[in-house]
Amino acid sequence: MKRTLITLMIIWCFQMQAQTPDLTGTWIGSSTFLKEHTQLKYELTQKGNMITGFLYAKNLEKQDSIKATVQGEFKNGTVKLEGKEIIYRSGIACMAKNELSYSMNNGNETLIGKWKGDMKLNTCPPMVSGTVTLFRESLQQETVSIAQSPVMTTKTVAEEDGVGKALITELGKRKYYALIIGVNEYKDDEIQDLDNPINDAEQLAGVLTYHYSFDQENVTVLENPTREEIIKSLDKLTGLVTEKDNLLIFYAGHGIWNEQLNQGYWLPSDASLDSKSYWLSNSTLRDYVGGIRSKHTLLISDACFSGGILKERAVFGNSRAILEVYKLPSRKAMTSGTLKTVPDKSVFIEYLLKNLVNNQAPLMSADQLFRNFKVAVINNSPNGQVPQYGPITQAGDEGGDFIFLKRQE
Repeated sequence: MKRTLITLMIIWCFQMQAQTPDLTGTWIGSSTFLKEHTQLKYELTQKGNMITGFLYAKNLEKQDSIKATVQGEFKNGTVKLEGKEIIYRSGIACMAKNELSYSMNNGNETLIGKWKGDMKLNTCPPMVSGTVTLFRESLQQETVSIAQSPVMTTKTVAEEDGVGKALITELGKRKYYALIIGVNEYKDDEIQDLDNPINDAEQLAGVLTYHYSFDQENVTVLENPTREEIIKSLDKLTGLVTEKDNLLIFYAGHGIWNEQLNQGYWLPSDASLDSKSYWLSNSTLRDYVGGIRSKHTLLISDACFSGGILKERAVFGNSRAILEVYKLPSRKAMTSGTLKTVPDKSVFIEYLLKNLVNNQAPLMSADQLFRNFKVAVINNSPNGQVPQYGPITQAGDEGGDFIFLKRQE
């Protein structure tokens, strides 16, 4: 969502409205515990309000696993599920109680919420909890239409030609890092607290680690960080990331555009409207993006970003073209809008996640991802919100592009 405070532009996210469908089918996704992610699959059967089925869970290293029966109910847009009986278990695993909210927007169905343990001996320990994000599996197999145009993929080309296979093999040897930031709560009472940035950040982290080659240990999620904590994380990445690696930085929270200084800022949790000392400027971010020695860096911001820093470019849709844009270093930004005020209900995050989940191509450029959902954002925002994508100037971009690599089974 984005609102104006005096002459300042402020942005945040929104929560989709719940509906009441039949949840029968397969749901896949992930759960978190202490920022560690576990792969989940639920096979559910719904009769009336009652739900039964099976849970399958394993970590990203596939070392621990569990299969268990589950039972619960779906009422008023909320799913309550509880593990009943363990069928098999390998390593450390436990059953939990889940309370999940259902949402559907333009065919994108999700179950999002929390899991927790209780005092029963066969469940996870009491006071232990985490997040859960699930997507209906059928979405993984559909051809999604945006503005009556199918989503572009390179699956056939990339799997069948030697260039695609070689690039997949080479990218598999390189590390993908991610710094994912969500700010809900602000110390300054004059800055309105938000509901969804942390949830958006956790969803993106789950999608990247489950569907793409972002290993769990290389993904950092910051919840309500201060400016100092963000800077320390960027400093750490400066020492970790090499010229062969790829880096994705994501921010969801309040953003401000200052007309007098012609400068955009992110607002960390300790920001104050009375002083810019705890704001994080676009120029500081540009310096870090230029200084971190990655092969490719992609900055995704659901907050205002300087319109003059971005320039659109041509789409690349086959493996040979993807190889060419991967050869050249890149520093790109993808933002939810321009300098203009945008609606309270931004659809940017919704369509970003949807297209990452629906993508079936083993290789996808950030430019292609953006073009897959740009029109959908424009068509589904009340005042024609226009997201932006292009190079970050004076940060070392040489015309290449960030390439998403699907996780190999």
